[in-house]
Amino acid sequence: MATYNSIKELTRGLQQGAKLLNDMFLKRKTVAIRYDDALETLDGDENRLQHLISYGVIEQSGDTLELDDIYQRFFEEVLAVNEDINIALVQTYISKLKLDMDSYLAAESQQRRSMLLREVRHTFKSIENATRRNVVDLKRNVDDTYKQEHNFKIKELRLRDFDEKARLIHELTEQTEKVIKEQVIFFSNAMDIGLKQTVREVQEGLRDAAHGLIAISQQIIEYLNRIEYQSRLVKKVRQLKYLRDQFMIEQATNVNEVMAQTNDVWMERQPKYVTRVSLDFLRNDDAALDILSNIRRRLSNKTAVKSRLGGKIATKFLTGQIETLRAFNHQELLNGFLAQGTDLFNYVWHYPFTETVDDELRLVLFLQLASQYPERLRYTAETDMIRNIEYPVIYPR
Repeated sequence: MATYNSIKELTRGLQQGAKLLNDMFLKRKTVAIRYDDALETLDGDENRLQHLISYGVIEQSGDTLELDDIYQRFFEEVLAVNEDINIALVQTYISKLKLDMDSYLAAESQQRRSMLLREVRHTFKSIENATRRNVVDLKRNVDDTYKQEHNFKIKELRLRDFDEKARLIHELTEQTEKVIKEQVIFFSNAMDIGLKQTVREVQEGLRDAAHGLIAISQQIIEYLNRIEYQSRLVKKVRQLKYLRDQFMIEQATNVNEVMAQTNDVWMERQPKYVTRVSLDFLRNDDAALDILSNIRRRLSNKTAVKSRLGGKIATKFLTGQIETLRAFNHQELLNGFLAQGTDLFNYVWHYPFTETVDDELRLVLFLQLASQYPERLRYTAETDMIRNIEYPVIYPR
């Protein structure tokens, strides 16, 4: 079987069959992919399909195809959808960590020690990442198993297995902490800034993982208690169904006594009874006056509401009317003012507008220009007067 010799070659090979690999990964748990269907997915290009088979990305068994276990686990790890909790990997990292520490102490050259120190830091981070990933995968698998698995027995077995894996993961975190505490000689000789920061981050990550494992264990206990209760309930229901089917339920159980003592009608609608007043009561009893007064008051309220309704809209209000709004270009007025030498009020007061503008509107325009463009105007303490209107003198800046 051919193998890829570089990352570039690997990525190029996977890219050629990306559409098929995506389809096979999505259907990895449900449908077996046939050779002809895979060929159709690749638009009939058999060379690309044979390339994936020859390089071991896809395994062929007769007329069916499936992803190679290595690539499937790789995709599941990267996409964080794997169902297997890889505890052995963390144990391997811990063993490698001890070996690298002992090798560092035995090494003589500084170059060799630097390489081993870098390996120790990398192994520490690998332990933290693998532990975090195991905790996340364990939490997801616990929830999925409880919610998706229909068989109570299988559900209970898988949850108990997850509980055991949570215990093993917790033991591995304790082993890592133990290694950090016991390797006093190594840390006294090799503790640099990078390693110190790495160890601190790993310890924080392991503490977070330990807290997550405690929550997962509590969730598993709660799920197991629910399963036990539901299993007992289903078992009783099946027993009652069997007795009913055999026409033995009344003789073998006290179902009649229990049903006689049960008055659960909370799902039924509450009945409402309408009491009609007799005509003799209305004619002859003085208490009927209160009833008639109440009815009259209700009817009068309805009449009052109707009387307050508006009448028909007059035709004159429905005819279209046009109202013209005058708008002035303030920027154009300002540009003209900046190009001459008089003050702002004189300029606006004598400006030749194309339409008739009264004194009040000219005063409004003066105030608008004075307030909108303070950065381009120079305000003075002088005042002047036109037609009994006193105004501040403002010049261009």
